Amino acid sequence: MVTHTLHPIIVGFDVHKDTIMACTFDRSSGEVGTARQFNNIPDRIARFVRTLRASGYEPEICYEASSCGYVIYRQLRALGVECAVIAPTSIPRRAGERIKTDRRDAEKLATMYAGSLLETVQVPDLELEQVRALVRCRLTLSEDLTRSKHRTTRLLESRGHVYREGQNWTQKFWAWLNRITLEGADETVLRVWVEEIHYLEGQIIAVDTDLAHEAEGERFRETVKLLGAFRGVALLTALTLATELGDIRRFSSPRQLMAYLGMVPSEHSSGARTHRGSITKTGNTRARKALVSAAWKYAAKPARSRALKKRQEGVDAHVIATAWKAQQRLYKRFHALAFRKPRSVANVAVARELAGFLWAALQPKHTHT
Repeated sequence: MVTHTLHPIIVGFDVHKDTIMACTFDRSSGEVGTARQFNNIPDRIARFVRTLRASGYEPEICYEASSCGYVIYRQLRALGVECAVIAPTSIPRRAGERIKTDRRDAEKLATMYAGSLLETVQVPDLELEQVRALVRCRLTLSEDLTRSKHRTTRLLESRGHVYREGQNWTQKFWAWLNRITLEGADETVLRVWVEEIHYLEGQIIAVDTDLAHEAEGERFRETVKLLGAFRGVALLTALTLATELGDIRRFSSPRQLMAYLGMVPSEHSSGARTHRGSITKTGNTRARKALVSAAWKYAAKPARSRALKKRQEGVDAHVIATAWKAQQRLYKRFHALAFRKPRSVANVAVARELAGFLWAALQPKHTHT
């Protein structure tokens, strides 16, 4: 039986909810093929692949990460097709670029991917993707709750009701709020906002229960336990990092992790001079925000709270020592920087170093020195 070797060809997919625009690029000849559009459904994707193979080509397909998720990636892998999902931040966008079409976007993806000019994202397995969605749901609920509380206090303040006996949203605040009656339609608005707050708080409790269950599962137990040994990294932050970063050991160095998080300074060179600017912010936004939030804890003097001691129970002594070293180092680092820079800038620098400590804690034991 004679077998024929299929000629490799790069395909860029410009993916939309209902349609896909595909454009081929032959690496060996440099030829861009004719663009084709078809419906974004499994049968049409499979037909497109069969047509290429029947014509003597073996496709390697790339498409930009988007709200369409990884469904197409999994469909293509099931068909035996090599596929890469491209990080949107790695695709150059020219300022003032006015002409933008699906065909051009597909061609751009194919040609740049063929030239190894694009970065790919790590595609999570289905379990990781589902737990990541649960974590993101929890983060969204928290943001919604904050906005709802702000709406409520703004309404009250605009009607002359200002709470002056301590912090908002304490038991005393709620007792004060429940005694207030506004006039006319304002009362309806107030009660709607208050009911929304109670609803969101209930949803957060329910999701937290599910997250605690996931954290105890085999998939995340060890990672959450190790990350939780560090100050500022409680369950939600640990799960955020675990689900957004995947296996942190895939990063060969702390510097590589910091770059992925977009926490390395940008550089601008002119002649012999190099100017370092603000961080690039090109990486995973949620993981970066989680680290920046955790880093604020290191502005306080090194200490082991009751909650931290509880999280450190059963954790390897080397990791606990690393976590304590992080507290001492980052406390000094924060205040040394905050003396001459804005506190927010100092905190980002601390967050960057914290990422390095977390990376070290998650390395296999035999790499510890």
